Amino acid sequence: MEPYRPAVWIDDTRMNVLFSPFRERNLNPSSWTQKMKFWIQVIEDDFKLSNKCIFERKSLPLAFARKGKQPNCLDTVIAEMLSLGKIRKLQENDILQSSSECNGKGWLTWGYDTLLKSPIAWGWSTLTKDKTTEDNTRYILEDSLKNVCTSLLQRHQCQAYCDIVSNIMEYSALYSQYGDLCSSELEFKVVIQQLVKTKKVAISTKVDTVVVKFCSHDNEQVKEITEEDLQILRIKKTSSTLTDKVEKLSAVGERLKKEAIQYRNQSMRQHALRTFREYKRIQGRISKLSNSIDLLDDILHKISHAASEEMIVKAIESGAQTLKSINERNDLDKVTDVMEDLNQAIQDQEDIQTEMSMFGNEDDESLDASLENLLKEGHSAAVGDHPDVKGTTDDKGDKRSSTDELADLLLGLKLPDVPNLSPEKTLNSAEKDLYEDVFVPDISVSGAKMSEKTKKKEAEHA
Repeated sequence: MEPYRPAVWIDDTRMNVLFSPFRERNLNPSSWTQKMKFWIQVIEDDFKLSNKCIFERKSLPLAFARKGKQPNCLDTVIAEMLSLGKIRKLQENDILQSSSECNGKGWLTWGYDTLLKSPIAWGWSTLTKDKTTEDNTRYILEDSLKNVCTSLLQRHQCQAYCDIVSNIMEYSALYSQYGDLCSSELEFKVVIQQLVKTKKVAISTKVDTVVVKFCSHDNEQVKEITEEDLQILRIKKTSSTLTDKVEKLSAVGERLKKEAIQYRNQSMRQHALRTFREYKRIQGRISKLSNSIDLLDDILHKISHAASEEMIVKAIESGAQTLKSINERNDLDKVTDVMEDLNQAIQDQEDIQTEMSMFGNEDDESLDASLENLLKEGHSAAVGDHPDVKGTTDDKGDKRSSTDELADLLLGLKLPDVPNLSPEKTLNSAEKDLYEDVFVPDISVSGAKMSEKTKKKEAEHA
């Protein structure tokens, strides 16, 4: 990965000023502050990008070399970062100890070494330090360390399917799973030790290896490692060991199978049978181990399921207690009175709606009756104004309308037959003159103006 460098890194003039040693601060406070901020920002961004949190004093100028030149001002930058609390010197108690180192001394010895011996030794070395010791001093960058710790916790919580089963593991398994977050195992041990200090992780050395336990999603701090946690870890470790053994036996079985086939092709029957018997025994062993692995995995699954059920029971219990406390605040007599008042209010509302609906029905009935009377009066007036429309009375006394009488008259008429030939009519001289005098207007453009003769005939005819 390319190291982080700011945009001004390509400016030779500017970088020559930045690579030069710091002058006295009181000579130009503004320039001194800007230069210090530049180097602090460059160091923090470079370490954050590379997931590093530890550096040595002697190697820091090499990391920022440019065109064969190294910055001559980083000693002042380191001193300023120490005073600001952005870095601290790496101590022995900042590194996670191995199981052999932890088991070799008791709690009193560990407390003495951590709380008394290490600070005194550091103070003495500070007072009597030489140039070589100062150059080999290692520092921890606080912001980078916090970022790596946060990344490790987030990744573990995303991959954990059950807190009670996934939060406990050995250090070796932990490093193989999350070691890529750090540039070295030393930094990984520093990260784990920092998580222990912030109570996000607990460690135990009761077994042969270092056991690490993470805090759960719901808790800000980790709980102590119990005997149940160690038993779960033993089950997980046994399952992992058996899985590795099955993989190795499977590889051996495949090799024996190929050898048996080769012996059979070479007509070496005895060797082929002996090799194939060994292959069958290996297969039987693999089958038994696989059944054991399935049993252990089933136990872990039941443990995680029981943990989920316990969480559900706790949630139900808290809900029941909350409901009980709410019910205690509500008196039964008070609830009864409230319900009676509510029923009375509902009954009063129904009575009001009933009265209003009855008033509305009477008004509609009166309107319908008035409308019917108006219709009858309008029909009588129409008949009085047209007496001819009145119908006559037939022999049975029923009134017949004028339309029926007109139909009877039409049926009684006798009309002549329709002629088969078209009539031909001969016009006399008078009719011809009359026909000629008939005016037929011309609607064409040319006929828009009538001739004088046509106007004269029209006047005579009129």
